[in-house]
Amino acid sequence: MRFSYLVFYKDKAPIGIAYCQVSPFSVGESVMTEDEDFKRYPCLVRAFGRIVRNLVAGKNRNLLICGNLLLTGEHGFYFHEMVDKATAFDLLEEALIVTQAELESSGTNIDGIFIKDIAEGHKAPVQVLVDRKFSEFYFHPNMVLKLRENWLSFDDYMDDISSKYKVRARKTFKSLDGIEKSKLTDAQIFEYQHRLYELYKAVVDNQDFNMVALNETYMPELKRQLGDHFNIYGYFLDGKLIGYYTTIDNHHELEAHFLGFEPELNRAYHIYHNMLFDILKLGIEKKVKKIVYARTAMEIKSTLGAEAHQMFCYIRANNKLTNKVLGPIIDYLKPSTDWVPRNPFKD
Repeated sequence: MRFSYLVFYKDKAPIGIAYCQVSPFSVGESVMTEDEDFKRYPCLVRAFGRIVRNLVAGKNRNLLICGNLLLTGEHGFYFHEMVDKATAFDLLEEALIVTQAELESSGTNIDGIFIKDIAEGHKAPVQVLVDRKFSEFYFHPNMVLKLRENWLSFDDYMDDISSKYKVRARKTFKSLDGIEKSKLTDAQIFEYQHRLYELYKAVVDNQDFNMVALNETYMPELKRQLGDHFNIYGYFLDGKLIGYYTTIDNHHELEAHFLGFEPELNRAYHIYHNMLFDILKLGIEKKVKKIVYARTAMEIKSTLGAEAHQMFCYIRANNKLTNKVLGPIIDYLKPSTDWVPRNPFKD
């Protein structure tokens, strides 16, 4: 992965910034399986999907990505309030074209431009990208839990949820009996580097779609760079690390980052569900305004009170023929969105 940083000027004064990643993307490596939802499609549609996959599988495509593949949210750009949103997207597209030309002149081939995670509130001004042949799509929504002002402790949260969800929560806590939890020290993060990667792989290898894969040094290097803003919390059984979650302090938000656990033990001890509650407890202790639980497992996150915020993505291939068939390709890659939102609160 390579990076580009863009600054926009007006009268020699900076009025905007954008952050880009250049990442190789292979459909063959990113799409793991055909889930049950895909198998419900008519045979003709499934056959077309397989043809599309076979055409592009195994070929690395370099994408110029405005945004961050490793975080969910509108993290790709920021413009001064003097710049209206439609103008901002117009400037952004122009700058990405210039950036692509710069990269290609230095020997990095770019197959397409991908603008990641635009908030639903910006859907009207971002229409300028659709008018310029970008395909609009979305995957799973960003799950965000807004903390209430009266939650001074986790007990205050428990007081605000209904008796049904309170009973379920306590049952989840009880299932973790015998597991010890602790925040990993800097030394432990480096000591457990390989184990952290093993547990991460145990989870990610069971997912149907992954656009990016971490390498083994990611966790310790992120700790080295972010210091106290990045933390890892471990779950131990008989002294062995069996699971962990990570968080990033982002001003008034607490970001739930990558995690890992042993799938078999997760079923026995409800590790993942407890992690979601532990991140909530941490957010209350830190007095943040929001917990960003990111994508995946939407329904279980909603049982804690997290709400879905749809994030839109925009992609345009350089090849005109490829760009015309991007719609069907995206529909094929799109994961199932069949889930039921829950509301645990009394009111």
